[in-house]
Amino acid sequence: MSEEKVAEGAPAEAAEGEAKAKKGPNKLLLPLIVLLMTAAGGAVGMMVVAPTLVAREHKAAGLEAEGGEGGEEHGGGGEHGEGGGEKGPMFKIDNLIVNPAGSQGSRFLMVSVAVETPDAKLEEHLRAREAQIRDVVIAMIETLTMDNLSQPGIRDSLKTVLSDTISTIAGSKAKLRVFLPQFVIQ
Repeated sequence: MSEEKVAEGAPAEAAEGEAKAKKGPNKLLLPLIVLLMTAAGGAVGMMVVAPTLVAREHKAAGLEAEGGEGGEEHGGGGEHGEGGGEKGPMFKIDNLIVNPAGSQGSRFLMVSVAVETPDAKLEEHLRAREAQIRDVVIAMIETLTMDNLSQPGIRDSLKTVLSDTISTIAGSKAKLRVFLPQFVIQ
């Protein structure tokens, strides 16, 4: 009889051991799920929520700037007074996502490019060449490393290079003003 109890006890102990073995991975599973969900939430925030918030902020800032300057008077100081004249139509490419050189896909830059054009005809010409402009912007930025992109003044340098390049693509003799309203490094 004692042999039967030992024989019966062994499978019970084996079953308990299997139950404990099954609970082991569950301790790692919950933090892993939390980590993945946090990363997914961050990605959604960067790809969906941030562009929406930035667009609202720029729209509100644009309305305030237009409302405070009154009519066709755009001269004076500030960022709008460089040309001294009226601003032209804007050509905008939103949410370009680029993996910088050497990041091996682990880092990215999300950027939007806006180009102030002197007239609607040039804006229409840029829209017709949007795919080419997107390609050029991405190709230029993906050659930069994270160290390059983190340097002070890189936005101004990029604006100058992009202005020259987009002006060439557009066939414009005038230097176009380029803005980078969204420049997010992740």
